[in-house]
Amino acid sequence: MAITNEQAQLLIGIEKKILIDNSPVDSVTLQQEFPIDIRYHLIDSAEGNFEFLWRISQSSKNVIKLSLHVQDEDSNIGLLRIDYNGPHQNPQIAKEDLPEKFLPYVGRWFDNESHIHYYVDGYRPLAWAIPITDSSIETKIIEADKTETIKNAILEFAKVINVKTNINVQTMLI
Repeated sequence: MAITNEQAQLLIGIEKKILIDNSPVDSVTLQQEFPIDIRYHLIDSAEGNFEFLWRISQSSKNVIKLSLHVQDEDSNIGLLRIDYNGPHQNPQIAKEDLPEKFLPYVGRWFDNESHIHYYVDGYRPLAWAIPITDSSIETKIIEADKTETIKNAILEFAKVINVKTNINVQTMLI
């Protein structure tokens, strides 16, 4: 399944519910543990035609990844991912139809800098990223000793990907 940039944005914007035991739920409680590694299956809340995978993962070095993938029988296409405190390098060469917002970041190396990956048609999945500081995301950094920042990042990402299930994040006791 190949999609356009516009279709990727539409899929991100579809209202979604978290599935528990193959049923959409109105609320969930997420227990923060170190390292975090949670997968939620999502379904579009209107028609149920699209399934998604939302993954929240953390390395022992406190790199947090929040990602959304659309899934069907034949594909698993990455639509959006936020990497907090992680490395990444954008492609060195831009095709002429590369969306303008990525042009300043051709070949950009993110050295443990928080950034947002986007689906861009014609490139490997989630190859392109922009610095989180150049985005509308409010949670710009995550601090290892402040679990509230992790909670805020998770809840904000849920809002960005339009999850309508109420999420209660229980922060870690340090």
